[in-house]
Amino acid sequence: MDNKFQVINLETPVGAKIIKPPFDTKGNPFEITLYGYTETDMPCYILRMNSPFSCMQYVRSGGGVIISDGKIFTVQKGDTFLVREGANQIYYSNPDNDFARVWINFKGKLSRDIMSAYGVDDCVVFRGANTEKFFDEWFAAAGAKTKTEYENLTARTFLEAVQFLTAYAATGAPIATPPEQIRLYIDCHIMDDISIADLARQFFFSQEHVIRTFRATYGITPHQYIIQSKIRIAMIMLRFSSDSISVIAARLNFSDAHHFSALFKKSLGVSPTEYRNGKS
Repeated sequence: MDNKFQVINLETPVGAKIIKPPFDTKGNPFEITLYGYTETDMPCYILRMNSPFSCMQYVRSGGGVIISDGKIFTVQKGDTFLVREGANQIYYSNPDNDFARVWINFKGKLSRDIMSAYGVDDCVVFRGANTEKFFDEWFAAAGAKTKTEYENLTARTFLEAVQFLTAYAATGAPIATPPEQIRLYIDCHIMDDISIADLARQFFFSQEHVIRTFRATYGITPHQYIIQSKIRIAMIMLRFSSDSISVIAARLNFSDAHHFSALFKKSLGVSPTEYRNGKS
């Protein structure tokens, strides 16, 4: 996956509860940069290239797709996923948009060394690994009275969480079927102007075969999936950024703002402006 497309990192959707660390631990061997809950029916779409931090999340309900360094995985209720610092990270909710999670963003040498020592630094999905108790401990640590107490509590909990995850580390095998690889390519280039001809050249298929094999798996054509994905990203950008309709259309590689607005209204029944103003 290349780094040419723009980064979308809107990590504060409707219903999210954000907890900021009570002490400045910048530069520490283990540093939690942000943590919280996401309980929302808003579509989730997070994209980070060469991420400056790692992220651990426990899926409380719903499900989604996780992409890390070109490998694609699915997650569902009861799974934990871990996307590491320095990786290209994309994750998004299933079409029902029900993707409730509890999460921490963290970084530092200690976290990297612990994940490497326990062999989970290349693991992404840990199926059935209920890590919620560790998140409860991280949130409780926010009430620590001193910086030293906070640092010790959070680092110890991280070590215990990684030790717990080792029992589940072999269960996160990536998806590799041709339709899923087509979907992966689309997801990794969703900010670009992708055509069926592009997909056919990429996978050495005829355009007809690309459409047929994708539709057989997902029930829609690649073009429909591309439009749906772009609209989902646009929904987030409209609600959580101040970019104009024209700028959003350009970032998503629509031909012009009018074309974008027409497709948006056809998909959701309201115009981009109406959606931004809370009509949905």
